[in-house]
Amino acid sequence: MKPPPSPSIEPHLFYKRRSGVATGDHNNIANDDDTTPPDGGPSTTNEALEKILQEMRDLQKTRAQDEEEQRYKDLEENQMRNDWMLAAAVVDRIFAIIFAITFIGGTITVVVFA
Repeated sequence: MKPPPSPSIEPHLFYKRRSGVATGDHNNIANDDDTTPPDGGPSTTNEALEKILQEMRDLQKTRAQDEEEQRYKDLEENQMRNDWMLAAAVVDRIFAIIFAITFIGGTITVVVFA
């Protein structure tokens, strides 16, 4: 027979909001928000969090724009590389034809006049 499962070793913690940071068990949240000003306006903690969130959004937008610019540059480089490869293939073919004509003409000249 199997022994019964052992109880969880981790202690149960309780969340308390202090300075905008929650700690403990998320199922038992106690809201001790002492940072609300008496006039009912937004707290300085909330303003600080909103500022941090806005900075994070700005950083994400900047990163997304940088990644898009990098993708565009990579696409441009690939297109330029493909264009140069095509040009090299054309020049290579032209020189191969010139070499073949020269080689065949030289061979015919040596055979006929020798």
